[in-house]
Amino acid sequence: MSEARTTDASNMLWQGIKQEITGIQVLLETVEQMYFRSPRQRGMDLLAADAPLLFVTAQTAMMESLLMRMSRLMDPASTGKRHNVSLNRLAGCSPILEADICELRQQWDASGLKTIRDKYLSHNDLERSMAEAHTLNIPLSDADVSAMQSLANGLRVFRCAANLKISGAAYLDQHLDLCVQREVACLSRSLLAGEAFYKLLPGHPGLQEVLAQIEHQDPKGA
Repeated sequence: MSEARTTDASNMLWQGIKQEITGIQVLLETVEQMYFRSPRQRGMDLLAADAPLLFVTAQTAMMESLLMRMSRLMDPASTGKRHNVSLNRLAGCSPILEADICELRQQWDASGLKTIRDKYLSHNDLERSMAEAHTLNIPLSDADVSAMQSLANGLRVFRCAANLKISGAAYLDQHLDLCVQREVACLSRSLLAGEAFYKLLPGHPGLQEVLAQIEHQDPKGA
């Protein structure tokens, strides 16, 4: 393969890895703002009280997606004849990043997260399924969650450092955190406004008429 084609392939791989890390960043920030922030925004408490199954299901889906996305980045360079968008493949294409990627691999291996991925997400072991009580969410300890947060933050640091080495340009990603924070705050305010609306409803015929119009426009949501 020519040097130009090798460079093109490396650049395409790097773009794919940056996108994966962006997905991890957005998921983690969303989970932290909705579930782990202390004190939690009151709108999120209302959502948890009014729609507990939805609230827990959303958290489970995001945590599982977060774990699987991080796991995919740790895949081997190839699986059979298919190339993977993984850090191991990037290390082979860009030796200058090998030491940084080795650190991330060591962090992943020490975290024990691969065992959880293999046990609960990649396979549905019959013996385990019969022996354990069925729950919607996978069992994650506080240490597991901390390990996921640490690895996700490590991937962000790596993205900034690697982008500088590959392209000579800084990588700025704080705007994504701010975007998620604004949107979760907006959701919280909307939920609080809804609570205030329903508290005012009994004594205000005009508001009752507005609610009737909303229910007529969206009968399934009523």
